[in-house]
Amino acid sequence: MSNPRPPVGLDAGGRQLWRDVVKDNVLSRVQQVQLHEACRMKDRCDKLDELLRGEVDAWATILPVDLEGGEFKLQIVGALSKANETANSMKQLLAALRLPDDATGQRPQRRGPRGAQKPSQPGGAAEQGNVSSMDRARARAEAKTGA
Repeated sequence: MSNPRPPVGLDAGGRQLWRDVVKDNVLSRVQQVQLHEACRMKDRCDKLDELLRGEVDAWATILPVDLEGGEFKLQIVGALSKANETANSMKQLLAALRLPDDATGQRPQRRGPRGAQKPSQPGGAAEQGNVSSMDRARARAEAKTGA
C-alpha cells in the first residue's frame, strides 16, 4: 500500500511532517484528518516563528476591494503566545494519533477524557448507606452546635 500524498495547500514544514509520519505508519482516515490539521499547525508555527525572528513583518497582505485604495497589512498581536498555543495544540493532535514508539513498537495507552465524572444515579453511594466526607463533616458540625 502506498503512502498518501501530502494534502494540497501545505507549506514545506507541513509537507515534511506529513511525509515523516506516513512513511512508517498506516493511518486510518480519522488519523489522516488529525495529521492534516497538525501539519497545518506546523505551517502556522513556522510562520509565527518567522514573525518573531523578524524575517517577515506581516502575516499576509490584504488588498482593498477598490483599486484606488492603498495596501493594508495584517499584523498578528501576541505572536509569541499564539505560537505557543499552536505548538501545544499540534503536540496534542500528534499525541492523539497514538503512533507506535520507534524503539518498542508499542502504542501509547488510550486514555479517556480527564475530569469527567460519572453522573449520580439512583441507588448510588448515598442511597446504599455510604456516607461522603462532606456528610461526616456536616454531622460533626451539627453535633458540636447541638442542632
